[in-house]
Amino acid sequence: MKPILFKLGPISVYTYGVFSALAILLSVYLFLNLCERRGINRKLSSDIAFWSILAGILGARIFFFLYNPQFLRDPFELLRIWKGGLVWYGGVLFGGITALFLAKKNKIPVSDLADACGVSLAVGLGIGRIGCTMAGCCYGTECHLPIAIVFKDPMSSAPIGVPLWPTQIISSIANFLIGLVLFLRFDKEKPGNVFLLYLFMYGTFRFLIEFIRATPKIVLGMFSVNQVGSIIIALIGLSGFLLRRGGKNG
Repeated sequence: MKPILFKLGPISVYTYGVFSALAILLSVYLFLNLCERRGINRKLSSDIAFWSILAGILGARIFFFLYNPQFLRDPFELLRIWKGGLVWYGGVLFGGITALFLAKKNKIPVSDLADACGVSLAVGLGIGRIGCTMAGCCYGTECHLPIAIVFKDPMSSAPIGVPLWPTQIISSIANFLIGLVLFLRFDKEKPGNVFLLYLFMYGTFRFLIEFIRATPKIVLGMFSVNQVGSIIIALIGLSGFLLRRGGKNG
């Protein structure tokens, strides 16, 4: 694909970094507007978004190096996020803890905040996966179907010249569809249900896509660590949603 979007003299502008920035900007814009629809003060939601994003980026980067310690060639490599290397689960964990702390501190309903996060996360990840496609990260296993994608740029993170499953493109489309479903349900579900739906839908999709992603299958020789986390998240989302729907106020 195109890991480097363009160069300005000695400065390389990485496509992954551009799409990551775009994902953050659009997801924050969506998050703020959804929070406003739930009656949350815009300044408070802006502060929560800012600190949660910083914590999320740090968490996503830390998890990337926990999974891939060989990439940590020097201490400053941790800061070079524009080159790729963010793990969704680390970002959600660190960002979620930060958002939860700030919501409790400012007496903001966690369920309303979570619903806005769910929609925004889906849309943001959909945009971010376009950057993954360009950089070649999060690539799939070998594929010999017509939909296979072949990376030719030597700067790509994916193997060069090998037909692979287009996991990044599939993930992007899936996340946009999840975001659309959640957006359409945002005003129809009671607070908290949209986020539970997000956990179920994304967790299920991530569990399935991992079968064709080139991630080590080290759990029982069949599943990746991400799949274990995904199925747990999906079950939490589904059980929580069904329990709330089955209640008298559902």
